[in-house]
Amino acid sequence: MRHIYKYVIALCLLATSLSGWSSAKDIPVKDFFKNPDYTSLQLSPNGKYLAILSPLRERRNIIIMEFAKDGSIGKPRAITGLADQDVAGYFWANNDDIVFTMDSDGRESFSLYKVNTKGKPKIVQLVAATAGSAGIRSANVVHTLPDDPDHILVQFNGRRIAAPDLYKLALDSHWDQRGNKNRKMDMIARNPGNVQSWLVDHDGDVRGAVSIDGLSGKFHYKEKGEEEFKVLREFNIHDEGMTPLAFDWDNKTLFVSSNIGRDRGAIYKFDPKANKLGDLVFEHDVVDVSNLMMSRHQQKVLGVSYIYEYPETVYFDEATKNMMASLQAAFPGKRVNLTSSTQDESVSIISVSDDNDPGKYYLFERDTNKVSFLLARMPWLKPELLSEMKPFKFTSRDGLLIHGYITIPKESDGKNLPLIVNPHGGPFGVRDSWGFNPEHQFFASRGYATIQVNYRGSGGFGRKFEQAGYGGKWGAEMQNDLTDAVKYLIKEKIVDPKRVCIYGASYGGYATMAGLTFTPDLYACGINYVGVTDVALLFESMPKHWEPMKEVMKVRIGDPDDDELMKRMSPLAHVDKIKAPLMIVQGANDPRVVKEHATELRDALEDRGIKLSDDEWIMKENEGHGFRKEENRIELYTKMEKFLAKHLK
Repeated sequence: MRHIYKYVIALCLLATSLSGWSSAKDIPVKDFFKNPDYTSLQLSPNGKYLAILSPLRERRNIIIMEFAKDGSIGKPRAITGLADQDVAGYFWANNDDIVFTMDSDGRESFSLYKVNTKGKPKIVQLVAATAGSAGIRSANVVHTLPDDPDHILVQFNGRRIAAPDLYKLALDSHWDQRGNKNRKMDMIARNPGNVQSWLVDHDGDVRGAVSIDGLSGKFHYKEKGEEEFKVLREFNIHDEGMTPLAFDWDNKTLFVSSNIGRDRGAIYKFDPKANKLGDLVFEHDVVDVSNLMMSRHQQKVLGVSYIYEYPETVYFDEATKNMMASLQAAFPGKRVNLTSSTQDESVSIISVSDDNDPGKYYLFERDTNKVSFLLARMPWLKPELLSEMKPFKFTSRDGLLIHGYITIPKESDGKNLPLIVNPHGGPFGVRDSWGFNPEHQFFASRGYATIQVNYRGSGGFGRKFEQAGYGGKWGAEMQNDLTDAVKYLIKEKIVDPKRVCIYGASYGGYATMAGLTFTPDLYACGINYVGVTDVALLFESMPKHWEPMKEVMKVRIGDPDDDELMKRMSPLAHVDKIKAPLMIVQGANDPRVVKEHATELRDALEDRGIKLSDDEWIMKENEGHGFRKEENRIELYTKMEKFLAKHLK
């Protein structure tokens, strides 16, 4: 418990002392990658308690504190004491119960647990997840049912691995290990076999579903009180269409994100009874918009948020607009966001952060406009020592405008720098965005510039841009965008052409290997983190609950039955072209990019007489698609620091 009480002074709203580092290069590796002291602050619905994720026994656990009548906060109390896994996420189900999930050594089988905050904490398993040869059975919460404190709605694929059913789950229940079920888990929507997502209204009533068969989709809908669904829309997955977001507060009108008759998704109202797209709510001329800000207490839409070069918010509600403008004025140059509120919205938690500031939390009382400091996420990192992340853009060799971000070491002149190219994972529908990134701050502290490139295929820039990456573009046009970004920065004299490394995870790991095999003279080194090396193997080993998306993946990536295409795209088939030193990082339990991608690459290198050292080969038996455990992260980046210093200096 010593760690919990270490920062009680901060909880009493006193200033937290900072570390004494005078330069970013002096900051130890662990200070970038150990668990933050405090994250995920959440107020109980009645505002009596504050819950926090905080390290205990080197694992993220749930800590709660009680607010006194005078507004002061009582001593922190741990209500979970996990020693093997981290709490992955949690929420207040009511004023007394917290529902949470925990990591599963990377297997992505997320069980649901409940812990009561009254008296001596007791953890109860609500739904048991499993991972094995039959696939991954996992639960996730669809609706918290704020007006029903005794239940939540849960999606669970326990009956059929690729077809999750929807259940109403009583919180005063438990999973019966012997019977392999929760007897108070009532099915309210039975999956016919092809439904991939369910839509419920504000009362928790099931009103919609999206089904997928191959490349065809259907939007099913029923009016309140009706028993049977009817098909409102049929569509091809890759054609223009609309995505249901949420019901308006009348539980009749829907808000949807639609690109019908346009390239980029915008928010519209939709009348499901008339099956008609209604008024345009908001659009942007460069990026897709799909994120609504809704107030249950006020029963209105407050605004929308989106990401162009920076995160942006547009408020429709005048009172909210004025309130946020006042808060923003109190923290000039920072990003201010509401992250949690009481049920009546009288008290909120606000986060204040920046690209070079991991963030601080404040308590905001609306009636008095009082803002009080609570906690700093990583108080040992000084913003004045860290580097800016700036947007940049360039035109690809075939004329596409490509957006990205660059982080340049604060203590450099910004010229002739060693560079780390850090492509994002996904790749489709995912994008890089602006904000605090511990990896990039770590790289900058060691003197390296870092770029993130939203290459074609990335999400957020419209349907045409994403689909420009479909159909065998891995290792080709998508990779060209990364190459063109490097050449652009070399031309601008920002980057030293002899000191460029590529490092990425998942698809980013694939891009790393594609860079080393297809453009071997461009890179001085590469770090492949849980990356795809054999594209055919990606299809052969996909998790069983991904099966409904297989035809979609074939269109986006390429046909796995096309042996010539698979060989052309797969870096494993081109190992003989690698010239640069390579580091391989893998989690043995990875269900997405199975460990054979790494072991077969290592074996192929050894066949060529290249044996990786212990610092160049990291396989962790208790990790999956990315390292979650603090000690493994610190080991990884400690070895990465040595690898980069050896090959980029």
